[in-house]
Amino acid sequence: MAKRQTRRSISVKGVTYERLKEHCEATGASVSGWLEEVIAEKMEAAGVEVTPEIEERARRRTYPTRSEPEGPVEQYFTF
Repeated sequence: MAKRQTRRSISVKGVTYERLKEHCEATGASVSGWLEEVIAEKMEAAGVEVTPEIEERARRRTYPTRSEPEGPVEQYFTF
């Protein structure tokens, strides 16, 4: 696992996710990799530039990862 987590999350409709997942499984692509390519292509086509300010904000927005839960596992579940 990486020292720093740099991925963010987005929400999509269930039907969109299922279509995306099936497409990626059929083509052997990862969901995140495929989405990254599509989004980058759309952003470039729209003329959205990557400015130094955007790069700096993206670089600073990292979160440390945890290899183990903080405290007893029971506190994370409702029985």
